[in-house]
Amino acid sequence: MTNRETTTYKITKESAFTLSLSVLKFYYETAQNRMSDYHKQAGDTTERAYKVIAIYVSLLTLLCAYLFSHGQPAWGLLPVWLLLVGCACATFYMVQVIMPRDYMPLGRRVRDLQPNEYALSFSAEEEPTPDETQMRCILCDEINMLEESIRWQEERNAQRTRFFGISLKFMLAGIGCSIISYFILMLIL
Repeated sequence: MTNRETTTYKITKESAFTLSLSVLKFYYETAQNRMSDYHKQAGDTTERAYKVIAIYVSLLTLLCAYLFSHGQPAWGLLPVWLLLVGCACATFYMVQVIMPRDYMPLGRRVRDLQPNEYALSFSAEEEPTPDETQMRCILCDEINMLEESIRWQEERNAQRTRFFGISLKFMLAGIGCSIISYFILMLIL
């Protein structure tokens, strides 16, 4: 990641008063759409993980049953053991994807919006703060908060995607090692 991607972007108060109110609302809606997309991505990843883990668990069950039914360990069972190890490691990482995950909901609670604090801030001056100025300040704060939420959710999704990839690599490695050991055993035995 570049430095630009690791620091959270903030809209300054100067920018909030330079941009029109409709542009600020557009930025807020766009940020909400991005956050919604990240939530959809997280849900899709979880759904795919459940499907894959069902296959993994079935395969683990079959491999264990095969090993238990064939009595004593022998070199001839090495490919099955390698496949079992690859499948077990893959299952471990897929469980990491499925485990109850951190979740940042869309929107905030009223307490987090701090309406009382804004009201005190806006009424502290001798003249009442115009509605448009209030809206600009609140929108600016909400956009900045939403940017932080987007960055946070993006990091969580990237981590879950990495685990998903590692899981698939372990499964492929188990299959590959199993095939290679089978052919080596065929040549030796």
